[in-house]
Amino acid sequence: MKNNKGLKVWLILFILLSLGLGGYIVYDKVLKVRPINDKQEEAVQNEEIDGDKVCKLEEDRDFIYDAPYEKNVHANSYTTIYNNTYYAKDIIVPFINIDSEYVKSSNNEIKTIFDSVIEIYNKGVQDKESYVDECNYKKYTSDDLLSVLVTYGVGATDIVNANYYTYNIDLKTGEKLTFEEVYKLVGFNSSNINNKVEEAITKVSKEKMSSFALDSEVTDFSTYTTTSINNYKKSLNNNSLKYFISEKGKLNIIVTLNIPVGQEEFDTIIEIN
Repeated sequence: MKNNKGLKVWLILFILLSLGLGGYIVYDKVLKVRPINDKQEEAVQNEEIDGDKVCKLEEDRDFIYDAPYEKNVHANSYTTIYNNTYYAKDIIVPFINIDSEYVKSSNNEIKTIFDSVIEIYNKGVQDKESYVDECNYKKYTSDDLLSVLVTYGVGATDIVNANYYTYNIDLKTGEKLTFEEVYKLVGFNSSNINNKVEEAITKVSKEKMSSFALDSEVTDFSTYTTTSINNYKKSLNNNSLKYFISEKGKLNIIVTLNIPVGQEEFDTIIEIN
């Protein structure tokens, strides 16, 4: 009987030890490692959040779309004394759907442009001379940036004064991208960008002045080209340079060209290659 009792005691102790050892293994191999996995999972989630694009104001809309501003116009269309007809529906400006201070400021500026254009349109309805020749925008979007060009041209004669506004936004932060950041994104660097720009300005200047080559009063095109290049350098130095990436993925800048005819100086889009 004693032997049986002793055997039972040893059997119970063996079972208890086995359960204890099994529990330790489960804890050590599974439960104990669980907090580490949780931390790793949290780190991955935070990494995904950090790598995500900037927040939108309206999640179900694109990063940019036609602004839904009300057009308080006196007529849906009108014809000027130059026999050209203009339509209110052709006045289109963008709304940038990004939650950042820079974009908020940009949208406010675009709204001011819109209000100004509507005012000129309404003036044209009355005097039949003023008109909005163009008011629209172009955009370029990649994983890293949103680049926008807003263009509007107005006139009161047969001459149209074009105005350009550009916005370049980092889609990770919502902040403004500098000229250097933008030109590096399309493959230029600090060593070649100025030469490339000067080459482009020279080419466009010659093209625009070629039709006046027979004018005996125009003998030195290089003087006007140099002035245009200096206009670029001035805008670069005082941080007023306007730049954007076109729908083709090309770097473009806005330069005030100097031409020895007509208005003599006017803003021009220059593509950099």
